[in-house]
Amino acid sequence: MRIIVDSNLEGSFHGFDGGRVFKFTTGQIWEQAEYKYHYHYAYRPAAQIIEDQGSFYLQVNGMNDRVKVMKVR
Repeated sequence: MRIIVDSNLEGSFHGFDGGRVFKFTTGQIWEQAEYKYHYHYAYRPAAQIIEDQGSFYLQVNGMNDRVKVMKVR
């Protein structure tokens, strides 16, 4: 397990939902790659992209859950 991105998400974060797109302040864009719904509001939360056994996951500070993602840009 290793951290690929350690930054903040841009703007308002509303949790996980099918196909949601996450933009980091670094310019990287990641899209939710599995269906998972978990509502959590935060403004510009700290977040990490974690590589674990060949898959990538978004972990947002303040949430106990993570979601599988794929890189868009």
